[in-house]
Amino acid sequence: LRAALAPAFAGSSAQPAIRGSSMPRAATIYEVMVTNPSVGARTRLNINEKTTVEEIIAKARKEMDFEMAFLDGDWYLYETEDETKPLSGSMGALNLRPWGPEGMELHLLYQPKV
Repeated sequence: LRAALAPAFAGSSAQPAIRGSSMPRAATIYEVMVTNPSVGARTRLNINEKTTVEEIIAKARKEMDFEMAFLDGDWYLYETEDETKPLSGSMGALNLRPWGPEGMELHLLYQPKV
């Protein structure tokens, strides 16, 4: 009876084995909090080591509705602990760490040049 009913049910056939060596390894995903302290807007972004600061600025601006053309340029990203040096480059080189009590929070600031 079991053999007769088995093909009628989904998932009853044997699944092909997946070889771990042929599958590409997924990049580690980190969650960072991005805050614009001027207005209190916040967003969480999922990034990896290869994500650049410019990509984070673009994503955060979109999430916070700061995409107006007159606001293009002059956006800077800082670690909350040190707002004296703007971040640049890829996040993997910038002490990227998982979200948690010691997680990474970034400040997104609009600082137009005068």
